[in-house]
Amino acid sequence: MEDANHVHALDYVSVVGRRKWWLAAPIVGSLVIGLALVRWLPKEYRSVATLGVTAPMVSPSFLNQANGLDNQERLRAISQQMLSTPLLQRVAAEEGLAKGTATDAQIAELRKAIEVSVPDPVANVGENRRFDTFVVAYSDSLPARAQRVANRLATVFVDANTETRAARAEDTSAFIATQLSASQTRLGDLEERLRRAKEVHMGRLPEQTPANLQTLVGLRQQLEANATALHSEQDRLSMIERQLDSLVQGNSQMLILTRGNEAVQPPETRVMTLERELAAARASYTDKHPEIQRLQEELATARRQASADKGRSDSDRMAQLQLDPAYRQLSADREMSRLRIRELQRASSDTQRQIGLYQERVEGAPLVEQQMSTLQRDYDLERQQYGELTSKLHAATIAENVERTRGGEEFTILYPATLPTEPIKPVPMRVMLVSLLVGVCLGAALTLGREYLDRSVHDIRELKDEFRVPVLGEVTRIGTV
Repeated sequence: MEDANHVHALDYVSVVGRRKWWLAAPIVGSLVIGLALVRWLPKEYRSVATLGVTAPMVSPSFLNQANGLDNQERLRAISQQMLSTPLLQRVAAEEGLAKGTATDAQIAELRKAIEVSVPDPVANVGENRRFDTFVVAYSDSLPARAQRVANRLATVFVDANTETRAARAEDTSAFIATQLSASQTRLGDLEERLRRAKEVHMGRLPEQTPANLQTLVGLRQQLEANATALHSEQDRLSMIERQLDSLVQGNSQMLILTRGNEAVQPPETRVMTLERELAAARASYTDKHPEIQRLQEELATARRQASADKGRSDSDRMAQLQLDPAYRQLSADREMSRLRIRELQRASSDTQRQIGLYQERVEGAPLVEQQMSTLQRDYDLERQQYGELTSKLHAATIAENVERTRGGEEFTILYPATLPTEPIKPVPMRVMLVSLLVGVCLGAALTLGREYLDRSVHDIRELKDEFRVPVLGEVTRIGTV
């Protein structure tokens, strides 16, 4: 038997025949132990409750709410809430699983006995399944307690979820209200800073540049109009002064002064006028004609007046002119013209100063815009954020009211936990198969070990292999009567 090359397949059959009790005894013993384990091992029962998600009474689109969690993340969130310490402490207290407050060890044992999962779909479809149901399983050594705890877990979870959603909605509204108040404070501060900056740079603000340009164009047009009016008034003043000089010198030929309803001319001008009229009349009449005689008399009178006027001194002449209303009117017109010229000159100076001021405002607008761009940008961003927070607070307030009235999405118990009739541990068939497998392995090991330690010869082939001698015959087994 030491040489493996001389082992025949029938040797194993003979080994099993010789060592059958070494093989059968462990198998029988393992089966007996398996039966004992099935009978005496502590049994574990599992009870399952099915929870579903009810459709909200208020449409999520109206509340502008969207579920940002996929199915796996949502199941993970539900599992965390289901296995949270406060919820398990409440379940343990209501079911009497712990005296007083449950310890960490008791909570850990309770957490190990709970399983949260998603049921298998009824049919496989191509589209993604929406998370609408999940199951809660609890395992315990007593079937009634497994059922009670499973139902209690489902009930406490539904209540806790409703309370949590309401508390979350309230906390969200309070948080957004706090942020809105802070944003309102910052917005008021930015508005005050922006107002002060605009007051400092009033007139040079970027939004005032078009008005400044329009005003600048108007001022330049006004300056041109003042220049034209000033030039005209200076020409008028020059003409009035020439007329006054002619009156003073007594040689004006063009000026006709009005005294009452009569036309009055200076003496020399009167002489020249009458001479022209007399020459024109002689072309039509004779010297004896009354018109010719009248003109000759007036001409003689005018010549005498002109001679007398030349003989007067300048002081007398000026005194006479001072009494003449026409001279006084011209003097008054000269003073008014001079006053008008001064006003136009002053208006032109003011217009020039205003043009410089508005030109400076237009040129300084880019620098002011650069200085105020950061402040304006911060104000616009804060104002936008304030508007968004206002909308969010309104939506959060509506969501809070919906959660308080339980009008949103909620969990409900679809199928309560039933009383388990069969234990999930231990499984009799599994225990017996394992016991049988262990017995077979142990019996085979004992059989092979016993055969290896037995050095006796059992047949002719082993005898030949052992002693290398011919065998003359074989005696069969002799039975005893």
